[in-house]
Amino acid sequence: MATVKDIAKNANVSTSAISRVLNGDSSLSVTEETRNRINTIAQELKYEPVRKSRIAA
Repeated sequence: MATVKDIAKNANVSTSAISRVLNGDSSLSVTEETRNRINTIAQELKYEPVRKSRIAA
């Protein structure tokens, strides 16, 4: 399973930027190109966010 760190390494941006983009934070100042690159890489790596319910189980 891919992690935020994996996406950050491939996209050459910080893990916090990855997290904020994937969580839909519109206040983050990144270009649309960067947002698209992050989303594309996340799809290519088959990234699935860890939900709280999976952590507690």
